[in-house]
Amino acid sequence: MMKFFRSLRRRGTTRRLGDAHEEWMEARWAPAASEAGNHRFVALQPIFDRRKKVFGYEALSRSKWENRFTGDPDAATQTMIDDWLLHGLDELTGGSRTFINCTFEALAGGSFTLLPTRTVLELLETVEPSPEVVSACRKMKALGFQIALDDFQLSKKMDVLLALADYVKVDFRLTDSDQRRAIVRRVKGLATIPVAEKIETEEEFDIAIAEGFRLFQGYSLGAPVLFSKRRIPPLDANHLRETRVPAFG
Repeated sequence: MMKFFRSLRRRGTTRRLGDAHEEWMEARWAPAASEAGNHRFVALQPIFDRRKKVFGYEALSRSKWENRFTGDPDAATQTMIDDWLLHGLDELTGGSRTFINCTFEALAGGSFTLLPTRTVLELLETVEPSPEVVSACRKMKALGFQIALDDFQLSKKMDVLLALADYVKVDFRLTDSDQRRAIVRRVKGLATIPVAEKIETEEEFDIAIAEGFRLFQGYSLGAPVLFSKRRIPPLDANHLRETRVPAFG
């Protein structure tokens, strides 16, 4: 798997602000306890098209050697932004579209403007379509970023964000076929791509295709791959803090 990720690197990368001498390594096992606190972690899960070719990735925050997330969503989002700027996630994604979970605080704070515009801001289901959120999404779209709505379900209040969304991600574990087909019908006249997530069997992949989904994500297609990298010196972290942009006004 690591060989596959390395094969993508020639597509172009974003200049990082931190260390350039170390690479992300696939985390196959935990090191000695004395080394465990000296690493950063990220997991990448591929997103596929109908031909099962990689379209992009979702970058998932990880804080430990276990390939799962525990912690605060806001801190996780900021960690993902730091990792991209300081540690060069492009060396893993090869410049493909990369979905990153986006909280209200991260969206309103403007931190995502530091990232390349191929980043897809994946608004968590907890983000309400307030005037501030809608305004921030419009500004990010004007800058060239794309928007995804996570765990999307139809509701009148979400229409304003749906009109701005490039993707809607629909959880197969939380919806039935009628709900999913209704979502696909709703976005058919929009420039919005429906993404089926939590696809865990080949049968579910076939069902998602039949229901009209265009992109697919799930363990049956590709599980998240955990990567680790040594932490940067404090000097580099201070450099990143100095580059923070002001919040949207």
